[in-house]
Amino acid sequence: MQLVSKAKIGRLSAKGIDYPQLRLPREYYSIVGETADIFATEHKGKQAFLVVTEHSMSKEDTVLKPNEEVLKPINDSDTEARLSALESEIDKLRSMFFLNERDCSNQIKNPMGSAGFEPATSAMSRLGL
Repeated sequence: MQLVSKAKIGRLSAKGIDYPQLRLPREYYSIVGETADIFATEHKGKQAFLVVTEHSMSKEDTVLKPNEEVLKPINDSDTEARLSALESEIDKLRSMFFLNERDCSNQIKNPMGSAGFEPATSAMSRLGL
């Protein structure tokens, strides 16, 4: 977004009711009389309003500029690398889970091990936990 101006919010009274009034700079005279949608939002932790008109803008008049952080495209190779790293971590977790599950089921079947006593290394110690 681009700062257009700084203005004091005034008061407009009509039929005994007070309304907030905001003036735009003169160069926006062409939108006088148009219907606008006004959205309440937040910007950097402060209350903000977005005013949207039907007025078309030429490409040169765009409010958001390509160098703005909002419009920076995501590098596809970066996204692929991140997804690949996530998939590899998920595979590691999956294999650890299944190894632990298999060891637990073996201990339930024969808690003393094949030698007749509890083995010195458990599934948890083999996994480094």
